[in-house]
Amino acid sequence: MSIFLFVTINLINLFAILFFVSKFRWPSIEHLLGAVTLLLAIPAAIIGILNLMEGRWLFTWLPALLYVVWAAFDLVVDHVVRVEFRNPFRPSIGIPFLLLYYFSIGGMAASLYSVNIYLWIFSGATCLLNVYASFYAASHGKGNLIQLKRKG
Repeated sequence: MSIFLFVTINLINLFAILFFVSKFRWPSIEHLLGAVTLLLAIPAAIIGILNLMEGRWLFTWLPALLYVVWAAFDLVVDHVVRVEFRNPFRPSIGIPFLLLYYFSIGGMAASLYSVNIYLWIFSGATCLLNVYASFYAASHGKGNLIQLKRKG
């Protein structure tokens, strides 16, 4: 199960990084990369449910299930109801959106600490790159929740 978690969290991070970069580099594939990021909630759900059913430690199932909740939230807010909450920022939607996303990916990566230090380091690094990519996109005017002004 740990390798499945390792692969899942790193695929989530990889596709999220590509998604953020695509916002200003390859806008034609932005929606495809976003869809893949959402679809990765399926293996996260499997991980979370199996670890919960096996009575494993909270950190092995809760972050994965939080990712599923985030994906469902994103689907409803962005694709079904189509609520604009990023610009201008609406804290009632944006704060839960951010907390669910970053606690889920960070938690999944952190849970690998007890499994293998190298898997944990690699997964933590991809999480940090994910966060960096979101700020990088924001600095180019394409951020998810904030628009940073470029100095220049």
